[in-house]
Amino acid sequence: MRKLIAWDMVTVDGFFEGPDRDIGWFVFEEELEEYIRETQENADTLVFGRVTYEFMAGIWPSEEGWIAEFMNNIEKVVFSRTLKSADWNNTKLFNGNVAEEVAKLKARDGGDIFVFGSADLTATLIEHDLIDEYHLGINPIILGSGSPLFKGSTNRLPLKHLETRTLKSGVVILHYAPENRHEGR
Repeated sequence: MRKLIAWDMVTVDGFFEGPDRDIGWFVFEEELEEYIRETQENADTLVFGRVTYEFMAGIWPSEEGWIAEFMNNIEKVVFSRTLKSADWNNTKLFNGNVAEEVAKLKARDGGDIFVFGSADLTATLIEHDLIDEYHLGINPIILGSGSPLFKGSTNRLPLKHLETRTLKSGVVILHYAPENRHEGR
């Protein structure tokens, strides 16, 4: 079965975007770029909610470089009840049952599946126990307000620490998995 990995840059106080959807605060440098290459080389699918999809589709088609090539060529799945079309290269639009569709994606042959941003979609995936790993890039900043990455759940989710990587920039990357995914390993 394929792994579904939630990857996000967040602030020390847990926001993945600032007020007005600002992400200009996160640190992007060579060491982070290398980490992204390394961890996403086995990925072949990205899943998004509508808001993150529209944001990404508005940026990457006109960019150049390996990240742009990765983003533009990989299979993308967007979940939305309101979008009528998804025109970004290699994108499929689903407006049905998220848990059912993601379970089908995970059951297919292929590489890792990543979800970026998409807090509402992530909440749904957590609710249905579909996320296999959480990769969080903790940025050395406190915003005080913004959009929290994890919202909407009243249930605790015990996590097992898998890896920590500290970058020269001060970004600390943490990998966790739900405890029930790593029992007996």
